[in-house]
Amino acid sequence: MTNLSLLEQNFKTLIISQCKFCKFDKYLERNPDFEFPKITPELLGWENGEHITIPGLFGGFSYFLEMDNSKPILYAEQSSRMNYDSDSSSVFEVGMDGSRLLEGEERRKVWGKFRQLDKKKI
Repeated sequence: MTNLSLLEQNFKTLIISQCKFCKFDKYLERNPDFEFPKITPELLGWENGEHITIPGLFGGFSYFLEMDNSKPILYAEQSSRMNYDSDSSSVFEVGMDGSRLLEGEERRKVWGKFRQLDKKKI
């Protein structure tokens, strides 16, 4: 599988940019040893998804890895414990070139995979 370090960096950038409102960037300045997720081949498939809790967010990001035309794509859902399992979470696609917010049918399909993951973990 392609080196996943660039995907890992793009996910880290997404997390920081999405969480500036809760002063996560300031938290990182005070806690430089915060561990961001390692993106490894073991994450391949929605059923192998993971979650990272973000201090100050009251939630975090769930994520899993898929292959699209032999390119790794990370899907991430930003959610809050306050409205967990609601349809209001943000769903992102993270690739080698950066990340983008999914909308419409694309979002609905990926969001459904996150709900399947939730059911599997119960």
